[in-house]
Amino acid sequence: MTQIVLVHSALGLTRHVQQWAEILSADGHDVHTPDLFDGRTFGDLETAVDHVDSEGMEHWIARARALTAALDGPRVYAGFSLGGAVAEILALTEPDATGLVVMHGAISPAWFEIDEWPADLVAQLHYAERDPWVDADDNAAFLTLAGDACEEFVHPGDGHLFGFEGWHEYDDVASHDMYERVSEFMSELDG
Repeated sequence: MTQIVLVHSALGLTRHVQQWAEILSADGHDVHTPDLFDGRTFGDLETAVDHVDSEGMEHWIARARALTAALDGPRVYAGFSLGGAVAEILALTEPDATGLVVMHGAISPAWFEIDEWPADLVAQLHYAERDPWVDADDNAAFLTLAGDACEEFVHPGDGHLFGFEGWHEYDDVASHDMYERVSEFMSELDG
């Protein structure tokens, strides 16, 4: 069983994230879904991003640290969009991190003055090939720092949150492919 911290997107802890948590739990993993927004959710990405930006990334990272402080032992940090960025920073700075799954684009570790990849950390990066929210330079900086420790998966399409069933950008094929790859990754870490 892998212990997973699954961090939500700027939309909040929506049913989409809860569905992913349920599926990963059904695979036999111990999944934690910290609610950074205390129950608040959003129906459109622009408003959600405005909310995130009103506090700044440092705030959300500190919030996630506080909500996961009681966890003990090795864990995988994973997240969607905003949650992927939060998961990335936590995995690169927390000693108990063994894995990282960034879904829907990375941020440059240089933003947080991180210039060294942890020795035993392995990762996956997922995003859509024409996602307008993904910054190619940020992805490149992340992948350069990770080197061989990260697998990159570029999915067809232009949807940002393509893995959220019921969301207008949902792509059944890309979502299923991403889940299969994430599931294999978690199983390998568990094995």
